[in-house]
Amino acid sequence: MRPRKIIASDMDMTFLKSDGSYNQERFTKLLDRLDEAQIRFAVASGRSYWMVEDIFQNLSARIDCIAENGAYVRAQGQEIAKQLLTVQQIRDFEEFFLSRSKNYFILISSAKQMYYIGDLQEQANQGLMPADWVKLFSPGIKVVSFDQVANQDEFIKVTAMVPEAEVDSLIAEYNQSHGDDLRAVQGGHGAIDFVHGDCHKAWGLEQLLQHYHLNKDDLIVFGDNLNDLEMMQAAGTSYAVANAKEPIKAVATKMVPSNDDEGVLATIEGILAEI
Repeated sequence: MRPRKIIASDMDMTFLKSDGSYNQERFTKLLDRLDEAQIRFAVASGRSYWMVEDIFQNLSARIDCIAENGAYVRAQGQEIAKQLLTVQQIRDFEEFFLSRSKNYFILISSAKQMYYIGDLQEQANQGLMPADWVKLFSPGIKVVSFDQVANQDEFIKVTAMVPEAEVDSLIAEYNQSHGDDLRAVQGGHGAIDFVHGDCHKAWGLEQLLQHYHLNKDDLIVFGDNLNDLEMMQAAGTSYAVANAKEPIKAVATKMVPSNDDEGVLATIEGILAEI
């Protein structure tokens, strides 16, 4: 059955609380009500799909997913769109960051697996990675360099973990020195994601809207960070959580309570109450 609307939310610091948790009982009840109202719930995240699946567990089959900042899209349990990086693009990214610091941590994501270059535990010990991310990334495969796996998989996104104080300058330097077809974007917690120039959450959501034969007026989104900007601008209705960055608040249709106050869930309950 074709849905009437799509409600999409960013994950970190928007849907999820600051400790990475969410109110599962409240959300499960909301999913039931959304199903009854013929509204699809979608996650729009910079995380990999398998990470989103791990968070939602048995609920993941009921949720659509725009992962990897828009580069990988799933609807009703099926892959419907993806944008792949070339081997040379990833090599260029690896060279750029590791030439500036051997302590940077590189994550290379495919649809089903993650590879990493660096010492996972040392990143946490130095405060360069949230402790809960160590658990999330630990199933990944450690490699010495990208060339070790270059011909073994299809790659969707590459991420560099760097000190947060260096994020803005490194993004500016990378984007200035590379073409418009590739760009670095902020991923939060010191993460810099590397994606196609035209790939962002709005692109992924557009694939989802086309899949369901809907338009932007049928799309409601929630966000907090700069990698949510394009989808906030593209949606018919956009909500910024109270803890959002100022550029996100500036383009939002409305403000809602913070992630720690479960603003996304409370707002969806309000939307359903008006139907």
